[in-house]
Amino acid sequence: MYTIKVLVAVVLCTTGTLSAPQRPSPGGADKDAVITSQQLEVGFDGNYVNNFETSNGISHQESGQPKQVENETPVVSQGSDAYVAPDGQQVSITWLADENGFQVQGSHIPTAPPIPPEIQRALEWNAAHPEEDDGGQRPPPRG
Repeated sequence: MYTIKVLVAVVLCTTGTLSAPQRPSPGGADKDAVITSQQLEVGFDGNYVNNFETSNGISHQESGQPKQVENETPVVSQGSDAYVAPDGQQVSITWLADENGFQVQGSHIPTAPPIPPEIQRALEWNAAHPEEDDGGQRPPPRG
């Protein structure tokens, strides 16, 4: 009796799994992509180059070199990436990583809307009148 219950449970689980909606495998044909070109050079001085392209249209270019910043010598890197998004859109990204952090620009990255003119004027007025910015410390007028 126990064996039949286990068998029924296994059949029900299998049926549920097989009847579930099937999704395309991640990447679809991309899972068979291969590297078509590659360049990797690393120097003892900290300079490097890392470039590659794949058969499905992905490309990556990156280079870096040491940069003297105050008392440190971090490696500054810059590069670009390009690929075709699942919706067919060509995506391009350029980036820089240095003492100011990671800065990226890309064709698909949303940009903030412009500051409304009224707000821009208020910001400019505040910057031009720092003496009136008391942070709420001034007592209210008597009257």
